[in-house]
Amino acid sequence: MLPSSPMKRWWVVLILCVGSLALGRPNNGAEAARVLDDFLGGRLALNAAINRVQFLGEERYVSSELVQAMRRASGKQRGQILEFLVALGVRDPELEHLYLSALRSDDLGEVMSGARGLGRIKSAEGVKPLIEKLSSSLLGPRREAARALGEIGRPAASAPLLKAAKTEVDLDLRILMIVAAGRSGDKKQIPALEALLKDDSESTRLAGAQALCAMGAPKCAQFASTLLASKDRNERFQAVMLFEGAPAKVSSPTLTPVLKDPDDRLRARAARILVQGGDPKALEWLVIESAKATGEHRLVYEDELERLRLTDELRQAILKKAGLQ
Repeated sequence: MLPSSPMKRWWVVLILCVGSLALGRPNNGAEAARVLDDFLGGRLALNAAINRVQFLGEERYVSSELVQAMRRASGKQRGQILEFLVALGVRDPELEHLYLSALRSDDLGEVMSGARGLGRIKSAEGVKPLIEKLSSSLLGPRREAARALGEIGRPAASAPLLKAAKTEVDLDLRILMIVAAGRSGDKKQIPALEALLKDDSESTRLAGAQALCAMGAPKCAQFASTLLASKDRNERFQAVMLFEGAPAKVSSPTLTPVLKDPDDRLRARAARILVQGGDPKALEWLVIESAKATGEHRLVYEDELERLRLTDELRQAILKKAGLQ
């Protein structure tokens, strides 16, 4: 006999919970388990599996299972499991340890995936070993290490990134290193970045300006304002792109006026960068402008909204608030 109320109610809840566990993961979890089984069995492609798990919202459960599968895997499957884990972006000490181990692997693919994983979870423990990879003889590890350090955003990486950039022979990677140095946030490096604004290379000047924008340095706004005053559409677009990755409090004074520019592409890009910098009003503006636009003009706004992964529910709420639905 079950105890009487309220103890009876407690026992009923307990029995129901145990019963549900015995039956396995319900609804989305059960489907995620099937997706995982099909992926590990080679019946489902990596990208399709990632998209399905993200749609189901079961990233944490699948990541936990993939860590266990990684211990049994070998060869190509290890690399695919690592890519899967990085794409899911779950933050967990066990995953951090896995990425750090991958960074020490003899397999080039695992090294690069490990670097991407550490950047994705913004691992503080990953900063030192990633800095060491900046001197790798191979382009791939250097590139992924620089990108990851920019994502992690720790001041300790700024100086090493700028040092590596000075000797980097690949121009694209050199630019990535400079921008990552700015995103790492060591303001002691501002003078070195300002010096790049006078470099002979236009790409290097723009990278230095973007790094300064990420730090919120005054020279950033000055450099961007000069480009925005140009009659050349491409130069104005370059000015907007300088604020990619910068917080809205830094970019807003320069980018908010761009929302009145006659060029749809400039307006939409400025709004998206403001949204990613933390400005919710810019999201409302972008959704409303897209709703008002027609034909090819609307596609410009939709391209930027797609990058923000806007849900239908949020879009509808914004349009309803604006009286457009």
